[in-house]
Amino acid sequence: MNDAFELCRLKDGRYLAYNEYGDLKGKPVFFFHGWPSSRLFAAKNDALAKKLHIRIISPDRPGFGYSDYQKDRTLLDWPGDVTALTDHLKIKTFAVMGQSGGGPYAAVCAYKIPERITKAGIVVGLAPIIGPESLDGMMWMSKIGWANYRKYPVVRRISTLIQYINAYYGIHLGLHKYFFGAKEDRKLYRNPKLSESVLANYREAFRQGIRGPELDLKLYCTDWGFDVGAIHAKAFLFYGEDDRNVSLNMGKYYHSHIAGSVLTVYPGEGHFISVSHAEEILTTLTS
Repeated sequence: MNDAFELCRLKDGRYLAYNEYGDLKGKPVFFFHGWPSSRLFAAKNDALAKKLHIRIISPDRPGFGYSDYQKDRTLLDWPGDVTALTDHLKIKTFAVMGQSGGGPYAAVCAYKIPERITKAGIVVGLAPIIGPESLDGMMWMSKIGWANYRKYPVVRRISTLIQYINAYYGIHLGLHKYFFGAKEDRKLYRNPKLSESVLANYREAFRQGIRGPELDLKLYCTDWGFDVGAIHAKAFLFYGEDDRNVSLNMGKYYHSHIAGSVLTVYPGEGHFISVSHAEEILTTLTS
């Protein structure tokens, strides 16, 4: 995989790593990767984005890939990093697309910098954990984790370590079979190009160790610091009906709280709708 990443120096001295894909003169979409993942996940849409004349900018979050770790960061810190990167690239307005664990990061941008956001896409994105109903339909391992991440930091550490082990040794141990629960996801994952891409992203997520991904888990399950209901940017929600990694109820939560949001549910599909429906999603966010 060609990894021509670039670095943006931020005001506090940190560096934010990012890759660009697609048509560099096209409509800009900032892609926020999942958990655990990295800027590399957007590479799968390079050819498609060129065809659609879309410019995808995909940054690593702090502590992931090549982006410097940021101690005690919050979700509300992320829009500042994004605007610094957009100013660096001389981009005034743009769409955001948050996939899975990137969903909260798209949401906080839509909340905090709506004047810069043309459209916000949340694709199988995590929502606030407000009760057991948030976890309906998830795999039992995920339910146990999300139900306890907030109360017990050791559970966050164990879960992150399991993902680290999976990234480097999962194929040999057979662990990869248990990380996607939907039938359609397992079918898609049998494609070597997709499975290799997912593992490469997992490994890149842990380039600096586990503290960046572990902090992400903490941010997901504690108070986000803003009201999702106060989002006024144009929001588009995309979820798989049979997703076992992120509950469809999370999409319904966003839809019920964000005025004017549009929820698209794909029957019989799971967590990989960002792969199977990439063209529709990207076209929606740039049209």
